[in-house]
Amino acid sequence: AGLSASFYEIEIFSTIRAVVDEPVKPVLVIDIGAASTKIYVVEHGVVALSHSISTGSQDITRAISISSGVSISRAEVVKKEEGLGGNTTQGNPELVFSRIFGEVRRVLMQYETARKKSISEIVLTGGGGVTKSLGAYAKNIFAIDVRVADPFAKTEAPAFMRPILEEIGPEFAVAVGLALRKLEEI
Repeated sequence: AGLSASFYEIEIFSTIRAVVDEPVKPVLVIDIGAASTKIYVVEHGVVALSHSISTGSQDITRAISISSGVSISRAEVVKKEEGLGGNTTQGNPELVFSRIFGEVRRVLMQYETARKKSISEIVLTGGGGVTKSLGAYAKNIFAIDVRVADPFAKTEAPAFMRPILEEIGPEFAVAVGLALRKLEEI
């Protein structure tokens, strides 16, 4: 294609640039990818702790598929449109998120105990972050502010596009973070 990269960056740094707004206090980022979930504690813009779980959004899609008796492609649509507690989904997606969030809770407590600091906020991102009602579900699990990442909040777009960008934002955190870095160079 004749393209040349002007820089390379590990994806968490792009994600931090796009979704972490707190410059000082520790923030926990949960990046729910397809095959795995990555947990990061970011403090002063630096990754203070990193942990990976071998459960991701494909496990949630598979749970919806099995419990609802639908194809994987239909289950992916159900995950995004109905999410947790929808009419078609039955118990299993919550079990997968319960496993993920149980491990997140363990990492969070480990960090807070070792550092004697409280996490100020949890940010949900990645492809699994677009699961409908996930933010509300996570708020019931954790006693900390939880929000779904909106990397496009740091960009300009027409007002009619905002609802769509908020909905798809978690999937594009890395791409938006890379674009923001490139814009800093200009």
